[in-house]
Amino acid sequence: MLALLLGIGTGIFLGEIASPLRVVGDVYVGLLQMTVLPFIICSVIGNIGSLTIDQSKRLALISFAVLFVLWGVGFATLALLASALPVLPSGSFFSTSLIAPPREFDFVEIFVPSNPFRSLSENFVPAVVVFCILVGFALMQSPNKTEIVALFKTLNDTLGRVSNYVTRLSPIGVFAIAASAAGTITLEEFGRLQAYFVIYGAAVVLLVFVLLPLIVSAVTPFRYGDIIATQGNVLITALAIGSVFAVIPLLVESQKRLVDRLGSSGARPSRQELEHAADLVIPLAYPFPHLGKIVTLIFIPFAAWFYGRPMDAADYIPFATSGLFLSFGKVTVTIPFLLDLQEIPADIFRLFLMSSAVAGPLSDMLGAAHLLAFTSLTTCAMSGLLVFRRAGIAGTAVLCLAATVVTVGATHLTLSRLFDDFLSRENVIAQMNLMQERSPFTILPVSGPNTDALLAGESPMERIERRRRIRIGFDPDNLPFSYYNARGDLVGHDIDLAHRLARDLGLELEFVPINALTLVDQLREDHFDVAVSGIPVNVGVYEDATYSQPYLNVNLAFVSADHERGDFASMAALGAGDGLVLGIKTGSYFGYYIRQILPEARIVELWSESQFFEGPPERMDALVTTAEGGSAWTLIHPEFAVIDPRDDETSASIAILFARADTQIAADIGTWLQLKRNDGTLRRLYEYWILGRGAKPTMPRWSVVRDVLQWTD
Repeated sequence: MLALLLGIGTGIFLGEIASPLRVVGDVYVGLLQMTVLPFIICSVIGNIGSLTIDQSKRLALISFAVLFVLWGVGFATLALLASALPVLPSGSFFSTSLIAPPREFDFVEIFVPSNPFRSLSENFVPAVVVFCILVGFALMQSPNKTEIVALFKTLNDTLGRVSNYVTRLSPIGVFAIAASAAGTITLEEFGRLQAYFVIYGAAVVLLVFVLLPLIVSAVTPFRYGDIIATQGNVLITALAIGSVFAVIPLLVESQKRLVDRLGSSGARPSRQELEHAADLVIPLAYPFPHLGKIVTLIFIPFAAWFYGRPMDAADYIPFATSGLFLSFGKVTVTIPFLLDLQEIPADIFRLFLMSSAVAGPLSDMLGAAHLLAFTSLTTCAMSGLLVFRRAGIAGTAVLCLAATVVTVGATHLTLSRLFDDFLSRENVIAQMNLMQERSPFTILPVSGPNTDALLAGESPMERIERRRRIRIGFDPDNLPFSYYNARGDLVGHDIDLAHRLARDLGLELEFVPINALTLVDQLREDHFDVAVSGIPVNVGVYEDATYSQPYLNVNLAFVSADHERGDFASMAALGAGDGLVLGIKTGSYFGYYIRQILPEARIVELWSESQFFEGPPERMDALVTTAEGGSAWTLIHPEFAVIDPRDDETSASIAILFARADTQIAADIGTWLQLKRNDGTLRRLYEYWILGRGAKPTMPRWSVVRDVLQWTD
């Protein structure tokens, strides 16, 4: 704890100067993970192999039944408390992960040890555990197992000593992790981390003091008050020393005191039966995941929420299955694997390690409560003392349900109030400006034919050179390609591109507003020389027009209300689109495609995508748009979400539209676009306007050394 506090203090004092300490923390984490897989192998094989067949049959059946019940309670509590996290605005800039194919979850590869050495090398912990369980059962039936079991115990003790060596480095490792995290974490990130402590603490309190003792008292002779009274010392000790293993002797004594409280009713196991059960049950249960480890996995749904990508209900199935098997090992392996499985950035693992100084002791306290409940249930089951009274079980179920509802509701209310300020965050895209200085320009209030008509035999490019001015058509409401920001300035990806074109060619700009509904007429009537604003290459839609070479590819996506995003995750699930009402901007490349693949859907033509977000007069289920443009709209309307149908990879190309089929202007601008691609201009515009990198100015983290003492700039 002292190392944690010193690390946090150092991070606050030094700020971003402390970031290099992250390397020291990474080394410490690597050393912690070093003995995990060998420990799992020796522990599982040795403990299962040490049992006799007679011990294993009834004991294993009862023990595993009790374990699965407790694991089920733990995962249900985890999921319910994770649901208490408040819904944060989901709007964000486009990310390539949005259109990346989903990671295949291969149950066979992860859970079946077809090649144990490959499972070890690729860190497939579930497969390793399955292999070890099977070997342990085979060893249990071997007549000459004593020496081998002793060897595994010796190896386990040796690995424990290695872990102890690494543990001696904990002050250094925890200090480095805490200092680098505290020096680089933003205030917004720190605020979100509080949510983890709240939901984790609520889950521990609910299980330790309500659910577990109520479940035990409902089916055994033990009373709720006696359970709470006898386990208090053990729980406090486990919380204080941060170790479940160290309190195992206290667990046995606590169980004896609990049995003594039954009195002389005769409905009690003998002390000899209890000691025999404890000798078998607790060593058998200890290598298996306890609820402290299970509930620690709540960090995964928290991490998904932290990055604005909350887990769906379907995600919990592979998460729970993998999490259970992975929990046979240490959390330093479990959490990174699950983060990767859920495609969550691994950087947040540093926050998990930093938070473990607080969450770790709570996990050990819950683990001790788990072993007490497990021992009570298993001992009574083996002694024939389980009592199944309908009224008692029904009453307990009602109490458990009521306590859970109150806890989840109170947690959600607390977090909602905690994040009130975040829910009203500023609109980043409305504050964006052009990346470089503007060229001389004017913006015409209304569109009209060029007052300087083409001379006889003159091409559009020749007129541009004569006037030293280029007329560019733009859509004033097409995020993120062209729009007016909060200051009333015309900005966007294509507006930035137009200013660079004018500057490189030494021209002035004349922006002419265009409209998707009247663009064909504007083309014929010579309103502009070229048009931009995210115009898709759509051959045959605009007569007498030509396109430059594409400078950007965009991907088909839907935008729908956030709570309905699951309905559009798969194109196949939409069927023929019967009953769907979809909005599509006039001239969209995806219009024809959607009409073909969803023939029963009713299409509403829009002159601007903003009409979809304005609501009535006609309600639409979703907007058919691009993933890049839809992401920008959700920044302004965070109650909507952009969805890429994972079974459809349709894309379109964005290009500059020319008012007439003029080969000279097409060649000149095509050459210019190639030069901008070569010098990285197109890439930088894409990163800024589409990915949002640098869209929000980042200030150095506040620190004592910079902001108070002013020793550094």
